[in-house]
Amino acid sequence: MNTRPQSLLLRGGEVAKVLGVSRAMAYRLMQRGELPVVRIGSCVRVPAEALRAWIDARVEGGFDAPR
Repeated sequence: MNTRPQSLLLRGGEVAKVLGVSRAMAYRLMQRGELPVVRIGSCVRVPAEALRAWIDARVEGGFDAPR
């Protein structure tokens, strides 16, 4: 059982893990403005719900689906 509450804001490494990409790629997506971010001082975080919506918006039919 996971006793740690689920984080509302994700760090770059956590975003990378969810997306299955490198940390560098996650930070590039954040820096380019492709992923929505929240700035807290010098810290940059991605809201978990916004990441889920970002992923859902990119779901495609399959390999043969037209782009």
